[in-house]
Amino acid sequence: MMPSEQSPALRSTELLPREALLTAPVLLLAEHILGSIPLWEVKRKKSGEGLREKEVVREVFFRGELRKIPLVIYASGNLGLPNSVDLELFRGFERWALAELGREKTLPRVVKISGAEILHYAGKESSGRAYAEVDRFFLRMAGTMIAAGRSKTSLDEIESDRSLEETGGKTRLRTKRGIAFKIFGTVVVPGQVNGTGQLADKYEIELAPWYRESLLNGNCFVIDHSLFAGMRGSLSKLLHQLLHNLFYLGKGHAEQRYSDLVGFWQLSRYSSRSRVIEQFAEAHSELTAREFLQRCEVVPIETDGKKDFVLVWDAGAAWWKTESQYAELKAKYELGESSGRVDREATVIDPFLSGLPDVVNVDAQASGEDPTAALRLLHEVMELSGRRKDPVVWEKWWKRAIGTVPHAFIWRRIGEVRERKARGEQINMGSYLSRLVKIDARRVGAAWAAESEKDGSRS
Repeated sequence: MMPSEQSPALRSTELLPREALLTAPVLLLAEHILGSIPLWEVKRKKSGEGLREKEVVREVFFRGELRKIPLVIYASGNLGLPNSVDLELFRGFERWALAELGREKTLPRVVKISGAEILHYAGKESSGRAYAEVDRFFLRMAGTMIAAGRSKTSLDEIESDRSLEETGGKTRLRTKRGIAFKIFGTVVVPGQVNGTGQLADKYEIELAPWYRESLLNGNCFVIDHSLFAGMRGSLSKLLHQLLHNLFYLGKGHAEQRYSDLVGFWQLSRYSSRSRVIEQFAEAHSELTAREFLQRCEVVPIETDGKKDFVLVWDAGAAWWKTESQYAELKAKYELGESSGRVDREATVIDPFLSGLPDVVNVDAQASGEDPTAALRLLHEVMELSGRRKDPVVWEKWWKRAIGTVPHAFIWRRIGEVRERKARGEQINMGSYLSRLVKIDARRVGAAWAAESEKDGSRS
């Protein structure tokens, strides 16, 4: 249950008219890789505010491990970083692209879309201001770059870390600090001359190869676009976007440090738990009202002597229902290698994997979890397990597992168990969960997991 200070989320229906809550779902396949990057920012009242670049972390499962990829987002000059309005328009663009796939059975490298079309698919009314926002959206997206394998600190150190090469009598600077990617390449605005020398009557957008190939490969999230478009708050939309990836990684459970969220979205940072709860109250309320969230909580923690918080979420019925329709939608639009649309010459579908750090020590990673997170996870496991024959031995087994296996793995297994139970399977949830976690423990090389089943691992 939510703490009493989060009661606004319990009264969330007051924020939304009844007709908004009953809007029929419009399912959208949104490109997965981009959806896992906290690219967007809260919309600001004054233009010109905000940073020209920001450092973020992208979390992915890679070769059976939860990995964190450092990224730097570079803004498009004075236009700044993409914000929540750009996210709305980008969702409209994705919805239009999906409709094009349904009609044409392909998506060219250079797509053409009118301002009226993107506003229609984004669910926004036409106006002079809206068309100006579309112009800024495409120009901003064309200039935005994402650098993998580097951080702002390492960029500052390039001058002292470079190597010099003599090439043809000229000195050339070289660095191995990563590589930058774009989402949109060249963008031609209506009224400008395009590559063929003609005046463009629509926006002509060159899709980055990685983005196009990933989309055609079916590497997508399923999003209820009507749920997204019906939300009013800028922070609500950003949280909705972020949680799609976190719920995917955690099988319906998500946790994120408050300090990370402040950096992702350039929010004001508070040191009081009540102020943090207040800061996210409207977003939590909107998402709870639409059954996207089932639970949200703000938990105080301390890291290296510094006070911080962890925001904890569990997915609601709307997310589970939408997520379950991925396979059906992928088949409907004939996405994937079997469709024959994927460029066989494309060597990289997820280019940001080039930014992965060296392989981490999983045991050390698990032991580095904050004690509050371990206690929360232990409480969740014991609640799910129900009554045991020897609860002391069972708890001891789980404390060892939680101290060894990365917590994200265990949360993901909890999601799997709950999903099976919800489908009506007759399972002992505690025993089944322990068997799954023991498999993960073997994968990370835990010596105790190779032993024969005994103690708490038995039902």
